[in-house]
Amino acid sequence: MHPLRWTISLACCTFPRSGLIGVWVLFACTLVAVAQAGGARDPQAPNLQSIEAAIQKTRSTKQPVPAVVRGIVILNHDGLVIEDRTGATEVQLSSARPTALGDEVEVTGDMVLAQRPRILHGELRRLWNGSMPLPLAITPDEAAEGENELFLVQTEGRLLNAQPAGLTGVRLNLSGGHQNFSAILAGDSAAGDLPPKLMQAGSTLRLTGVLFVSSDLSSSYGDSFTLQLRTPDDLELVEGPSWWTREHILFLSGILAIAVLISIQIYARIHHARYRAVAEERASISRDIHDTLAQGFAGITLQLEAAEQTIERDPHRARAFLREALHLVRHSRNESHLSIEILRSASRTDRLDALISRCIVQMKAATGAVIEMQITGDPFALGYNLINQLFRIVQEALANAVRHANATKIAVRVDYAKNQVRVEVEDNGRGFDPAFVPGPGQGHFGMTGMRERAAAVSAQLQLRSGAEGTLIRVIVPV
Repeated sequence: MHPLRWTISLACCTFPRSGLIGVWVLFACTLVAVAQAGGARDPQAPNLQSIEAAIQKTRSTKQPVPAVVRGIVILNHDGLVIEDRTGATEVQLSSARPTALGDEVEVTGDMVLAQRPRILHGELRRLWNGSMPLPLAITPDEAAEGENELFLVQTEGRLLNAQPAGLTGVRLNLSGGHQNFSAILAGDSAAGDLPPKLMQAGSTLRLTGVLFVSSDLSSSYGDSFTLQLRTPDDLELVEGPSWWTREHILFLSGILAIAVLISIQIYARIHHARYRAVAEERASISRDIHDTLAQGFAGITLQLEAAEQTIERDPHRARAFLREALHLVRHSRNESHLSIEILRSASRTDRLDALISRCIVQMKAATGAVIEMQITGDPFALGYNLINQLFRIVQEALANAVRHANATKIAVRVDYAKNQVRVEVEDNGRGFDPAFVPGPGQGHFGMTGMRERAAAVSAQLQLRSGAEGTLIRVIVPV
């Protein structure tokens, strides 16, 4: 007979008049006895405990320890991880059970400590829908210490590169603090939906995931730990990549090197142009000295030698030679004064028109001819060589108009344009046929010299002459 029925029958027979209260007292005692008897039959059944308590109990033995724990699901793909307020553990289920992130579950199984806490042959009972715990914010160096393994953590790192993981997953290799680590987003977590801005090397990312500390640092990646991400929302862009990448620095270095080379080349060209200008001016000055002083001295020497040879036998002829030598001296002195005036004008940055104006004043005083000057445009300074050549042309044209054309009225016009200078000398004297101009063979060097001077400054020399007078025009680009 069942002990409960036997106890009730005995109470009715022994105490027929005790009443209903006695029966209920005996019934309660019987229930306590049955419960105690049942407990005695299963002394190994584990009690519900925290995850940390189960871990500590397992540390005291090398054998699996039965455990019953409750926690919130923080990872449910590529393994199951649950966490409570005290710790976290992996769970290996004996049979697959659907779970969602944030579910609160109760797990019964055998806990072991292989590389990290794990419950084997787990039986899962889903209690209710919960909410995800807040991630623990730590630095990469703190994560590498391993104290927060299997916890849901949040850290920051700089993205080095991204690689495929599995068929559709992605592996992010990062660095932060003194650590290299990785973050893996499985293919079943919509890894392909990651925006491109999150995948740029050099970006600073904030990552939320379950922490797995690496036990083998000699692997090909050399990561100190791995974060198992759950969804693309576990990735957040903190700062985009710096523009100062290695490629950009090399690019700028190349541009800077090219710019330096170009600057050196320009600097060298400027100096070369300056030296060339100085050399051209020296050559021009030497030509002027040769054409004026040197030739004048040569002529003076010839006249004096002739006078010396004839002074005893023909004093009258010797006197003529001396007069000619004196004339050459005066002419050479005037030419030297003129060359000095040109040089002083160029050194004072005097304009061409100012130099021509002084020459006109001197010629008016010597000849009495009416000479007018007209200036148009905005005057500007010119180089010595250009001033010298143009002035010599104007001087020669004025001398020809007075000596050979017997002109009574002469007009000199100087026009300063934007890209050129134009000089004109026009007279009302006796013209000539330009096709039959006397040359060096006939002892006339005026027109030949003007053409040579115009060619020396790349100028155009235009000549028009007839019964109404002569016009000489020089156009030089500047």
